[in-house]
Amino acid sequence: MSQDLTAACQMFLIPATILFAALAAAPTEQLKMLISFMGLVTSGVWLWRIWIWTGLQPTDRNTTLALASVFTVAWFLCTIAHVRLWLAQKGASRN
Repeated sequence: MSQDLTAACQMFLIPATILFAALAAAPTEQLKMLISFMGLVTSGVWLWRIWIWTGLQPTDRNTTLALASVFTVAWFLCTIAHVRLWLAQKGASRN
């Protein structure tokens, strides 16, 4: 794997991992939703960057696309879950 590709993956993987830790420590659903959205944007940019990268070997491209896709899907599901939980809490507090 090229050094540039490794550095690019680290540039996105480290913040995405830190955001997962922040998600676990967040006390409210609103904050969890915000952190999840930030993770979704971060991993979405990572996925896009790898997708448009030219000159990669097919093996390196597929491996990094799979890694970025796993993070993007995980963050998407977390965002949806925390939006739903936040809305459910808002509805329950009104009653």
